[in-house]
Amino acid sequence: MFQGAGGTSQVHDFNPGEEKGLFWTTPIHHGDARADFEDGTASLTLKKFTIDDYGNVGNALSGGKEIATAELNVRLEWSGLTVHKSFSNGSLPTPFRADELQGVNSGATLSFSAVENGARFSGAANTADFAVLARDRNGVFF
Repeated sequence: MFQGAGGTSQVHDFNPGEEKGLFWTTPIHHGDARADFEDGTASLTLKKFTIDDYGNVGNALSGGKEIATAELNVRLEWSGLTVHKSFSNGSLPTPFRADELQGVNSGATLSFSAVENGARFSGAANTADFAVLARDRNGVFF
């Protein structure tokens, strides 16, 4: 979140930080993320999700301390299946293979709100013109 002329001064940076070598990654509850590859739809819903506020991305990336904790609400929806694809790239150091890729969607919509120290922040729903919904297999994990 930014303030000032043209949003030049970042004042909030909500992210889970780095813990045990995982960068900006956090566990979520079972059922918060759902996917229906047959229909080409998926969703991610977080309600009253506790997350740190680092103030700005520079503070977050440099290992700085969080300035506060917020409750975050997020709704992300993928929809509009348009194409089925298959992809693999064996030349990568860890071969990427998405042969279970179910489709390319025409969009995704995100809405969010956060509450921190009594102040409420929210953003209007924002839709991306392009999004991908896929299952992938990566040799690192299998």
